[in-house]
Amino acid sequence: MESRIEWRGFYEELTTTIGAKSIHMLGIDKRHGTLSYSDGANLPVQGELAYMQRYRFIDPRLEIILQRPVYEWLHCHEVLDEDFVAKNPFYQEFLIPYDRRYLTACKVVDSSDAILILAVMRGAAEGPLPPESVAFLDRLMPHLARACRLGVKNFIYSTQALVGHTLVSKLRQPVVLMSSAGEVVHINESAQRLLRQTRLVRIEAGKLCLPAPQQDELLGKCMALEQALKSADDTAPAAPRFHTLPVIDSCPGEGGRDERLYTFFSMLAPQDVMGSFGLRPIVMLFFYHPMSAPGIDSDLLYAAFGLTPAECRVATLLAEGLALKEIADALGTRHDTVRKQLRAIYQKTSTNRQPDLIRLLLHLPHNVVDS
Repeated sequence: MESRIEWRGFYEELTTTIGAKSIHMLGIDKRHGTLSYSDGANLPVQGELAYMQRYRFIDPRLEIILQRPVYEWLHCHEVLDEDFVAKNPFYQEFLIPYDRRYLTACKVVDSSDAILILAVMRGAAEGPLPPESVAFLDRLMPHLARACRLGVKNFIYSTQALVGHTLVSKLRQPVVLMSSAGEVVHINESAQRLLRQTRLVRIEAGKLCLPAPQQDELLGKCMALEQALKSADDTAPAAPRFHTLPVIDSCPGEGGRDERLYTFFSMLAPQDVMGSFGLRPIVMLFFYHPMSAPGIDSDLLYAAFGLTPAECRVATLLAEGLALKEIADALGTRHDTVRKQLRAIYQKTSTNRQPDLIRLLLHLPHNVVDS
């Protein structure tokens, strides 16, 4: 299995086969002493981010796994009892809220280059992984280890297998990672779609290109940020987390309206992000364009609030800024019908005003690409 898509398919199949809630494969690059790979099935993206940014440093299970021989399973409930779990911040602040109470894990590979750990997680109601599932994993392990050793380049620290790239690829917002000189390191699928939809941003000869005035301004600011990062001292005031650069098309398109693109960018220092994006500072750019704005997930509205398809359409259009009469016109229905549907939406979402409902809709999870 050479590609990330093939590995992800494997993780998903394994999750179903053994009755797991999540599968998580972690890679530790021994040469750089850093987490170099993180992927799996049914992993909450925010949880994965939180683990890499903070909680892996206080994970009491990790040290135990690293001390054990290859193929020897750790069943966390056999080592860390309920009294420990009740008092431990890693469990109480992280695992329990994400309903990943039980873990069964082992080292699949421990070579001179990397350590690869397979972790199987289940929720509190599901209980520990049953013996028959562990027995299946034991039979699978030699084959999995062989595939990992053959493809170890996919798990160690490289421009093709960085943890940060994996996470950026999961985001629905258009994101580009580049050097301060504009050399593109990584671009996610949403940004690739945006490139096909607008002429305000493009990639030529491996470099990000904006219209000339904004291009010069962007690269000038990025170079200044990198220089400031290298010469920063602890007493200096904190710099803004993100900088903004609007790009406006001077040649109006259809309807005589200017096309606008907003760029938000920040310099990531390796020491601040645990080397997740590389060993040198890198610029992360988020783009906002009307055509790239993530929509409201109708499946989530149904799952979370029980909204009907018609109510989902009304809620989505309301979040997009349409008035009730405009929604009625867009859906080809009566204004009174839309008002009744809105009252039903209020009841199901426990809101009673349009501003409250819109605030709720805009803060729903929407940053993950469907697997």
